[in-house]
Amino acid sequence: MAKYNVKVRYAFEGTYTVAADDRDEAKRMVTRDCGLVMGGNIHTTLDDDEVDWDFGIHPDMQILSMTLRNGKEASISTDIDFSGRIGELRNDIIDAIRQLLYTHSMNAIRFPKEDCDPVWVIWFSDNGDPYECRVTGLRVTADSLTVIAEEKEGGFEVECHSQFELGARNIDWLHEMYDAVWHQLEGTTSDNT
Repeated sequence: MAKYNVKVRYAFEGTYTVAADDRDEAKRMVTRDCGLVMGGNIHTTLDDDEVDWDFGIHPDMQILSMTLRNGKEASISTDIDFSGRIGELRNDIIDAIRQLLYTHSMNAIRFPKEDCDPVWVIWFSDNGDPYECRVTGLRVTADSLTVIAEEKEGGFEVECHSQFELGARNIDWLHEMYDAVWHQLEGTTSDNT
């Protein structure tokens, strides 16, 4: 019988509600004063009137990799499905864009034409022809993201919708869009770059 090293990730997701003067202080408070230790409980050094939390008690488990103990790769390509993790990351980025806009009482944003570092996406026509497009804006609803872009050569406007088109599904491009929104609304780049 062989022994396998199975690398897993347990993820707890929840919300801390903190009393803070601004967003930076709230982030600092949670980063510095709140945590969780395996086998323990959620803990905080903040006073009860400064913090509350809502977390489930059972984590999501994701298998990250499997190797034989002697170091040879196990044949597990069918056992690991990254689509769920990619989908979660995509949704997290879209939710972060949505929250940035909602925080500023917006559901859409346009990026300046003179942007020195625009976000580029590929849009496919109804015939399947690819076009390189500069993202000119975003529009969000409670359950969707629409990417508004301008085709590089012809200058015509196109739209990519989150559930269907690559221009609004690629996680690298979505992260760049998040940074563009953050930069325009908050005046800096995010800490995640």
